[in-house]
Amino acid sequence: MSENKLRFEKSLYLQQHAENPIHWNAYGEQPLNKAKELNKLIFLSIGYSSCHWCHVMAHESFENVETANYLNENFISIKIDREEYPDLDHYYQTAASILTGRGGWPLNVFLTPDGKPFFAGTYFPKVGRQGMPSFMDVLKEINESYKADPAKIQENAKNLVEEIKKPSKLEKKIEFQGHFPAPSAIMNALKNYADTKNGGYGQAPKFPHFSFYEWACEQILEGMIPQEQGQHIVETLEKMMMGGLFDQVKGGIHRYSTDDKFMVPHFEKMLYDQAGLLKVLSKLSQFYPSPVVFDGILQTLDYLKTEMVSDDGYFFSAQDADSEGTEGLYFTFSKEEFEASFEDAPPEQKIKLDQYLTMFNITEKGNFEHGLNVISLNPAQKEKFYTPDGWQEVRDIRRRLLEQRKLRIPPATDRKGLSSWNYMLLSALTDVVQYCPIDAIQHQAVQLIQQTVEGCLKQFIKMDEASGRHLMKHTNTIDKQPLYLEDYVNFCESQLRLYEITGNEIFKKNALESLDFTLANFVKGSEIYSTNIANKNPGIENLPAPLFDQSYRSSSMTLVHLLTRCSVFKPELSPEVLFKDKYAEFAQFILTNPLGHGEGLRAMTYPLNIFRKVEVPLEWLEKPEFLEIRNHFFSRFVMDYHKRGDDSFQICTKEACEVTNKGIQKFQELFKMKENQNAEGN
Repeated sequence: MSENKLRFEKSLYLQQHAENPIHWNAYGEQPLNKAKELNKLIFLSIGYSSCHWCHVMAHESFENVETANYLNENFISIKIDREEYPDLDHYYQTAASILTGRGGWPLNVFLTPDGKPFFAGTYFPKVGRQGMPSFMDVLKEINESYKADPAKIQENAKNLVEEIKKPSKLEKKIEFQGHFPAPSAIMNALKNYADTKNGGYGQAPKFPHFSFYEWACEQILEGMIPQEQGQHIVETLEKMMMGGLFDQVKGGIHRYSTDDKFMVPHFEKMLYDQAGLLKVLSKLSQFYPSPVVFDGILQTLDYLKTEMVSDDGYFFSAQDADSEGTEGLYFTFSKEEFEASFEDAPPEQKIKLDQYLTMFNITEKGNFEHGLNVISLNPAQKEKFYTPDGWQEVRDIRRRLLEQRKLRIPPATDRKGLSSWNYMLLSALTDVVQYCPIDAIQHQAVQLIQQTVEGCLKQFIKMDEASGRHLMKHTNTIDKQPLYLEDYVNFCESQLRLYEITGNEIFKKNALESLDFTLANFVKGSEIYSTNIANKNPGIENLPAPLFDQSYRSSSMTLVHLLTRCSVFKPELSPEVLFKDKYAEFAQFILTNPLGHGEGLRAMTYPLNIFRKVEVPLEWLEKPEFLEIRNHFFSRFVMDYHKRGDDSFQICTKEACEVTNKGIQKFQELFKMKENQNAEGN
């Protein structure tokens, strides 16, 4: 009987390794105790199902019998799906960052028999190259070092654990006037990092820092980032949407760009990235109503609806980078394949084939491996396709390529549901409904919400028999697991946002109750923790939740933002009161790297006294005049609804109501006046 125990697991990632000759264990007390009993080092490997380099290392090393035999003889091997255990991933990524200055996946960590990390790295090749040792060399050196001097390894592990537990320290304090630096000042501080030629910031690889771009779009709309600075944001997002990072054929966005032109991506598609994309584009669409933006939203909604919704009404977590064992094969086209899609095209399109090759950056040589082309739009041709006829041609060609692509073997879809990512997506859909000015697009977002909101509740909220309470389930692939901050804050935000677009009181109740639960279970003193403070995970400490955005936005900063917004209902929720001196410290950490703290910028930019509750009659949600104004209300306005049966409205701070009046016309006049004042101020 095989000693690889992963065949019993539901995780697609663990199943991908279930046939390895390695004696893999899923994470838990049993293999940790076994390592102690046998006094064996632990090899702990973390990845996820759609990770390209995880697949590469699996094929090269984990399927290799010689490597497996050495591991089986000398180590206890544990395989972890990072999406099932975000706290473990955070802990060991922190260890890797301390040891090597970098992290990523696959993450390979070596632990002492009592479970303390002492060595970590990411991908190791089967054969050493470019300064990287081979994986077998790493295994042998670590094993021999432990046998030669176990006390030294134990001492190194003890020191590393102490380092992991240390709180982050500020190198120097940044001086500024007022509550927080002005958005224009933050943009000015980043200008030296801006890639004015290709868009974005810095060099390859380029990640789509969605929270940062969302903050920038909001502040452009608020008039706080002037046109000159805002232009770089617009050009960045446009190049991103024209490049290969966006799936031009079907919709949805890939993980990140391997080059500096947003041209060649790592092809995995993650659910949280689709949420980030929709939130940014819905706000960008208000001041840059271009076809690439509107179709970007529409295509992504269609991609989610047709490929990422389960029969049980929740969203799948990810799609793979590889198909048929090759990265990007499903998504790319040779020149011949591109031309073949025009076989049944009308004559007026066939004669323009050479123009289309230029428009979509298609060459014989290709811009990817094996003469393949990542489909993209050529920015130099923008004037040709940014016309009604030109854009219709773009749509026609995309449809032709999609029909051809449907004949291929698609990448695997990871069908597990993750609570936090699903609720991020639901929040993003509410942004599309509220901010995108196209009725048909809003309608499609509403349909997706209706299709999934009940399914998410049934999938991720379970009754805990011991406490008699409803608790958030992180994933539907594990029954027993800790409570995670990211699940609660994203659930809370989604419920508040759903209340704001529907007026359904159940959503408001859910938001406020889950926020109270979050404060009671994840906040101790002024520290916010990644898992509930009562949790005792074997082998690791419960670390404070990071302030910076990692693969997706910071859960701790989402919580701070939520507290500020919900304090208009309950003043005692003010984060300045709850976190005391730590609140000012948050701002300092954010300013050390604004690009990596986009959600922190969204949480901290507005002064606390600028937040307002806008209370209107519930029936106004049926009035087009109100819906036209609603897209003015960014996060500093919190919508509230009454059923008093009159036509009154009021706008209130936490302390008092500043405006009380009656009638939709008066309401329109009030906000049109504010709009005109903002225009004059700019």
